[in-house]
Amino acid sequence: MIDGMDFAEFDEQVLSLRARVARSGFDAVEDFKVIKGLTASAEETAEAERRLSVTLPEQYKAFMVRYGGGSFGFLDLLPIPAAGSSNQVDDVVSVSQAEFRDGSFVAIAPVGTGDYWCFPVLNGRCSDEVWFHYHDAGDPTVEASDFLEFVARRGVQV
Repeated sequence: MIDGMDFAEFDEQVLSLRARVARSGFDAVEDFKVIKGLTASAEETAEAERRLSVTLPEQYKAFMVRYGGGSFGFLDLLPIPAAGSSNQVDDVVSVSQAEFRDGSFVAIAPVGTGDYWCFPVLNGRCSDEVWFHYHDAGDPTVEASDFLEFVARRGVQV
């Protein structure tokens, strides 16, 4: 069951993903990484919160410190910008500020169609829920009740 997953259960799913990739032979493909691992420090995460004027979900912050952004299985997660880095265009801060100028959402992963998976923001706090935000039409819809559920379903594909 995915709902209410904790990091111990999630880590088991990651081990399963790595084993599936190893069996498929993709681990031998040059430059292919199941988990890219663009991790963030607690300080970098706090700086992203400051720049976005939000409080990010605890589960998401712990994930970014533990696993990080970039490739994660079948998902591409926007990384937290590295300290002192101003040249990385596609990170959670720059994309969120460009796409959601009103601060109503924080983008966490591109869908690949101009749409994003996001956290909705209410009164400066991100919801734990992950929503699918359409760039041109349609109301945003709930994708997962929390970040680990989202990554397990979309990235690990359990």
